[in-house]
Amino acid sequence: MTRFLKWFLVLIIFFIGAYIAAEWKMKKEVVDFLNRKVPDHIDFSYDRLNINLFKGDLEFEKVEVKSLGRQTSSCEIIINADNLSISGFSYWKIFFEKSIYLKNLTLSKPRINFKTCPKESKQENATKSNPINLLKEIFIEELILDSGIVEILDSNEEKELLSVKSIDLNLKNVATDPWVINKYVPFTFSEYAMSIQHVKAPVGKFEELEIETMKLDNSSIHITDISLSTILSKSELSKTIRYQRDHLTLDIPEIRIENHNYIVSNDSLQVNFKSLLLNAPVLEMYRDKSRLEDLNRRPLYAELFRELPFKVAIDSVLIKEGMVRYEENLPNDKRAGILSFEKLNASMSNFSNLTTNKENLKITVDADLMGAGNFNLDWEFNVQDTRNSFVISGGLSNFNTANLNDFLIPNLRTKTTGTIDQLYFTISGDEYAATGDIKMNYEDFKFQVLNKERNGVKKVLSFIGNLFINDGSKADSDGYRHGHISTERIKNKSFFNYLWINLQDGLLDVLTGNGMKE
Repeated sequence: MTRFLKWFLVLIIFFIGAYIAAEWKMKKEVVDFLNRKVPDHIDFSYDRLNINLFKGDLEFEKVEVKSLGRQTSSCEIIINADNLSISGFSYWKIFFEKSIYLKNLTLSKPRINFKTCPKESKQENATKSNPINLLKEIFIEELILDSGIVEILDSNEEKELLSVKSIDLNLKNVATDPWVINKYVPFTFSEYAMSIQHVKAPVGKFEELEIETMKLDNSSIHITDISLSTILSKSELSKTIRYQRDHLTLDIPEIRIENHNYIVSNDSLQVNFKSLLLNAPVLEMYRDKSRLEDLNRRPLYAELFRELPFKVAIDSVLIKEGMVRYEENLPNDKRAGILSFEKLNASMSNFSNLTTNKENLKITVDADLMGAGNFNLDWEFNVQDTRNSFVISGGLSNFNTANLNDFLIPNLRTKTTGTIDQLYFTISGDEYAATGDIKMNYEDFKFQVLNKERNGVKKVLSFIGNLFINDGSKADSDGYRHGHISTERIKNKSFFNYLWINLQDGLLDVLTGNGMKE
């Protein structure tokens, strides 16, 4: 063997030994770093650590991270993953520029479990200051969460608060530093893409939300097959509740959001959308009126929107081809009264509760009432007006009033016949009272008062009632009879009850008054 070959073999053996020693030293440094830098309330464990010094790669197999959640509202966070891989680790950056640079960080098949804090410990944890002492800047070109599962449980691990069967997340240019790390959002990023499958979460005590898919990126959000429904059957809910409550089912095949962004300042969240589309939503509500009536005041929509715990600004909201169906069951009735709005299209503009916004929120609605006559509505109010003032106008055309009997017979013990050719109304109101005007063009309008069993007509009462109803002959030159609206709000009822009693008052004045415009 020549001397050159001997030296060559010695050099190879030296470099191999040096690489093995360097790799061993690097592993030792990583382990020592984790032991020193991972906070006491976080346990980080793994089965195996693989290192490739040439590529700057690190891989932790079978990772488990357990945190007591001192930085969050959760008392326990557990993350289990098949592996945590880091590629493109820059030695130059860490030794000469005093920063940490990674080309890629991937968490594969993580199972993320949160357990919320008991009520008595939330306030205690909230008052603790626990800053993270980060000494170097961190930059990651691409952060990937692959095929994750998320589960949030209550403090007793008895109730599932959120379940996500699959989540994929990709963040570009993730960065943090000693100042950013202690912000509400402890890092920045330039682009992101997220895909979520099979979301389930309770909403309050009686309802549950389910989402089949959600895809979002920097510019848009696309959600499919959304369902919000009461978890109990109608009869089970009636047995459970003491006070009246709607049993509801809301199904939305598709929601699209464009140009969304979020602003966090002083722990306050602001949500901004350019547009929000709800495609073909179907809302079905049922109320058992045999339960006690809740006499607590119900705020109007301006107040509800104004008092949201976060700020929102949406340029436009569109509802396409929706349907609303409302059923009301009175004590001892054999069947519920039904009211429906079909082929419902609606738009909202300036949907905002920002205090700097002085413009009115405007809503327009167009639908078929009971699948028959066309009903339209224009409604506007100022969210920041503490009197909750509003103006609402609308109309109904080509409506055969017999279509309302499915609702009137069970609820008001009346039947109607005749046709409303055209009806228009304008109402101005606030928290306390409303006034307005109404005009109607109708033909052969009559009503009948039914007996208690609703299977026969009280002929005397019906005859007397129809004596007071004008047949429409005393009308203006365009064929309209006019009426006046004046009501006081029933404060434990909803806005739509407020609208209904205004229309009821106006219709009564049209039918029984002199019909002249004031």
